[in-house]
Amino acid sequence: MKKFINILIFLFIFALYFVTFLMIYDAFRERKLNSQEKNAVELFDKKIEKKKEEVVSNQTYTVNYRGYTILGKLIIPKIGVNTVILKEQTYAAMNIGAVKTYGVDLNEKGGFVISGHNFRGRSVFFYNIKNLKSGDIIKITDNKGRSLDYSVYEVDRYVSPNDVSYLVKTEDYHVTLVTCENGGKTRIVVKAHIQE
Repeated sequence: MKKFINILIFLFIFALYFVTFLMIYDAFRERKLNSQEKNAVELFDKKIEKKKEEVVSNQTYTVNYRGYTILGKLIIPKIGVNTVILKEQTYAAMNIGAVKTYGVDLNEKGGFVISGHNFRGRSVFFYNIKNLKSGDIIKITDNKGRSLDYSVYEVDRYVSPNDVSYLVKTEDYHVTLVTCENGGKTRIVVKAHIQE
């Protein structure tokens, strides 16, 4: 019986060490992801601000961060999103910021789609786009230094991953935000445009 109790104590102590390790690793990973995103946003802001001072209009500026091309910046004040929009459409890129997955160049007529994770470590990232309502603002700054405010007009939840009806060309300035929900089984789709 004493041997059995000793084994239980050993397993309990081992489990505590293992859980502690996982918590430390998770905290480290979240700090790293948040730091990468912050550094990418700061790099983009500095590059665009520097080019604005040079007063060269409608010129595209290439901004690279750790092998990724930054196309612009996305700010959604209502839910606290402030991130870069990357060209590369990879899982690793989505750990740094959002990615442009479809459509014309940012802030051009014709419509484009931006996708993002709904989690990164313990931060929820795009998860709260489900809380956006008609009239909420999505601000996009492109790599030409142009900044436009898009107004949300539709939020759809539980969209099938097979439903790609939001991948359409439009005649106006239009942006669609997309993220997964329900463990990837469905999508949240937010549509916004500039009212002319």
